[in-house]
Amino acid sequence: MGFLLYMQSCVIVNLFLVPSLASGVELEPSFDVPMVNVTVKEGTTAILPCSVKFLGQHQVVWTDQLSTLLTFEDRRIIDDERLSIERPYTKDWNLHIRSVRYRDQGIYSCQINTSPVKIKTINLNVIVPAKILPELSSEDMAVREGETVTLICNVTGIPMPTVTWYRHKPTDDDVIKDSEFCPGTNKIGISGEVLLIHNVSRYCGGTYECVAFNGVPPAVNRLIRISVEFPPEVRLPNKRIGHDLGRETILECKISAYPQEISVWMRKGSVISNGGKYRVEIYHEGEHTMTLSLRIRNLEETDFGSYTCMSSNSVGKDAENMILYDYSANRKTTAATTSIIPTTSPPASSTTTTIPIITWNPHASRNPPNRQDGRPGGTLVNIVTRKPTPRPGQRPQLVPGNSLKAYNTINKNMATLCTGSLLPVCAPGGPIQSKTVQGQAHRNICSTSVVLYGLLFVWFHS
Repeated sequence: MGFLLYMQSCVIVNLFLVPSLASGVELEPSFDVPMVNVTVKEGTTAILPCSVKFLGQHQVVWTDQLSTLLTFEDRRIIDDERLSIERPYTKDWNLHIRSVRYRDQGIYSCQINTSPVKIKTINLNVIVPAKILPELSSEDMAVREGETVTLICNVTGIPMPTVTWYRHKPTDDDVIKDSEFCPGTNKIGISGEVLLIHNVSRYCGGTYECVAFNGVPPAVNRLIRISVEFPPEVRLPNKRIGHDLGRETILECKISAYPQEISVWMRKGSVISNGGKYRVEIYHEGEHTMTLSLRIRNLEETDFGSYTCMSSNSVGKDAENMILYDYSANRKTTAATTSIIPTTSPPASSTTTTIPIITWNPHASRNPPNRQDGRPGGTLVNIVTRKPTPRPGQRPQLVPGNSLKAYNTINKNMATLCTGSLLPVCAPGGPIQSKTVQGQAHRNICSTSVVLYGLLFVWFHS
């Protein structure tokens, strides 16, 4: 009984595997899927799949977007060795296109010669990496300062690439400087195939890089070097330099220029060259700057005078003069001048003013005591010598004897207590105190000097 069931199941399976049934009905060929999109990178191999079930005695052909017959069954029809039919399995009729090109892009059809014809459509998309066209792009160039520079980076690719510009500006220690547009990078911050630099300066020179990328690796780049020409600029650290006879000295000048062509030291219209007495040396200090040094040995009287540092190039020229003088003769002149200075009268602003300071205790006696110099008033206890230093915007100095005119008008009875610019300060029951007009006010001011102190306080702070 078990054997019979096994044989029955085998018969049922065979009915589904064969293309025709016992009744004589034939199964028609069919595709696994009706349409497929295939995207490949240019230069690689494109595989267009076509899988057919129940093909039977029918045949498979491939056509392109122009309805050109490419293959018949497993044979190539056209004269393009890049095409072939690959059949990893019996039902597969895959079309291979090696080293695919962008022009191969389009719609391909896998057809079965049924009635009507059955067609499977494959849409082939070919993406192209970014490419820079060197013949249509800028190369290294030299421009003059102030001109407008146009940098072109002509690119192609599918999809259209994005062009980003970078500037490589090494510093003195050969470290790439960050961009002033995009901090943290050397990116200029502008995207596009054309970069315009208006009114270019010497600081805009360097290497510029354009990078093109469209999402299809790899990205491509191009380096363009800009050299900015500008006339020489001569700078002297010292306009005058002194030295003694018989010694050795060095004259230096800094020259900034591009290109660096002619840079010389001159004396009386003649170029100084290396010899027994002179030695000219060059020290490069930057991209466009150098120091031109002139060493003069065993100085003589004829060596003193004017020396010219001159530089010129195709853009312009510049020159500066330096004076070399006898330092020993200058010392003699200075010593002679110094011996005469004490005999001259001091300037008016340096005069010495003697200000007497008066103190008096009104509680000691009703009448103020006589001064030690014989005039009525307080006791002269100290002499202060001041040398006022005039400053711009400084208020005029007080004239002795005139500082208390306002107080003297108000209270004539107190006039004999003040002399010059002095203020009597009362200290009841305590030791005698002494203050000037510019000093600090004492905490215990007697009632007779309140008006005086108030007027002086307003005058001082005005």
